[in-house]
Amino acid sequence: IAGIVGADNIKTDQQVLRSGSRDCFHFSPVLIPQLQERQAEAIVYPAHEAELVKVIAAAVAARVPIIPRGGGTGNYGQGVPMQGGLLINTRRMNQVLELSHDIAHVAAGVNLWHIEREAAKVGAELRMFPSTIRTSSAAGFITGGSGGVGSVHWGMLRDRDNIRHARIVTIDAKPHCLDLTSSDALRDVLHNCGLTAFVSEVTFALAPKTRWHQYIYAFREFAAALAWGEKLANDDKLHKRLTTVFEWPIPSYFAPLVKRDGCPDGKSLLFVISDRKPSDMAQLMAISGATLSFYQAPEVDEGSRGFQIYDFTWNHTTQWAMKHDSNLTYLQDMFDRDKVGEQLQARRARFGDQVSTHIEFIRGGDGVVRPAGLSIVRYQGKEQLWELIAWCEDNGIRIANPHTHFLDDDSRWYGANMLAAKKRWDPYQLLNPGHLHALESSVP
Repeated sequence: IAGIVGADNIKTDQQVLRSGSRDCFHFSPVLIPQLQERQAEAIVYPAHEAELVKVIAAAVAARVPIIPRGGGTGNYGQGVPMQGGLLINTRRMNQVLELSHDIAHVAAGVNLWHIEREAAKVGAELRMFPSTIRTSSAAGFITGGSGGVGSVHWGMLRDRDNIRHARIVTIDAKPHCLDLTSSDALRDVLHNCGLTAFVSEVTFALAPKTRWHQYIYAFREFAAALAWGEKLANDDKLHKRLTTVFEWPIPSYFAPLVKRDGCPDGKSLLFVISDRKPSDMAQLMAISGATLSFYQAPEVDEGSRGFQIYDFTWNHTTQWAMKHDSNLTYLQDMFDRDKVGEQLQARRARFGDQVSTHIEFIRGGDGVVRPAGLSIVRYQGKEQLWELIAWCEDNGIRIANPHTHFLDDDSRWYGANMLAAKKRWDPYQLLNPGHLHALESSVP
């Protein structure tokens, strides 16, 4: 492998292996003891697909496990080497292959913020991105993510042709490069958590560049913040990139916003990123009873990132919470859009202040807007967490458990189609082993 990529681009130093083998599994107190000692035996940094293919072929010939790695921002331990092996980091695969006002065709390791900045030069922007846009990679996002900032309008990665194309490399003695364009083929790559094939290129659909205004509204009652969040999220006349609701005390964790007086004490907050000017939003929110606690106009420099309220949303919320109090963790919960208020009221009655609500409004593939939660939980042990999850499931709140690194612990994350794809594309089961119960007993 050193002969393929050069000696400087393969690392075996223990400190590099330890840091380079971790993702954000520290978000889960359950996963920390399970994963903190796991690491690769070497990390390799190919510069382009031709090197990647040769590296994979060498690893397959020696039957060495292969672990894909982008920015390492995944939260569930999917990117952690469970059986040692070779971790392939894509950061040197950073070529922008084609860019227009419609699409961005990029190599696996291109940083998402780089795409956003370059797209602005041609009057475009990413349709959606995770709150970790500054560190996430193209292939890492589509394989480890599902949606993000922009999903209130564009839906998730699987929806609306948001991902136009993925090029994959099979894990075989003679690796094949395949271009996937149909939705049926792409479904076996999107959110595959690095388990079916190695993604070498991605083509994102882009949206027209918009000058976004950022608003934070403070409400006395969480129920009112939730109701107005739902109202704005479902308003098809309001062009928006984000609609997020936080129950107090979550806003108190956002130290930079607190310093800007954006988080009034005791108030629940509604975050909105929209193209509407302040006068229009003031008219829209006139009868809400809310106060505008923060506003930021669009950046004058289209390539400047500036201060962004989305840095406090999605799973950045969890990061701010844990920074404030290390006993806090989170759940991923999907509420019934017609009963969300009742479900939250019942959960509050059962668990009290053990759970604080954080909701991101997202648009499904059917066009229906739904409240998706990344609720903050005061951790009191695994038994408490599993009791909370069971209660939620029994009361119609769907949970995607972020406290397990096994993807088939939750049938909504994995299924027969992806297992069939893995059999086709990874016949020796070398790609990211140890993360599927279904395969643990059948590893060659």
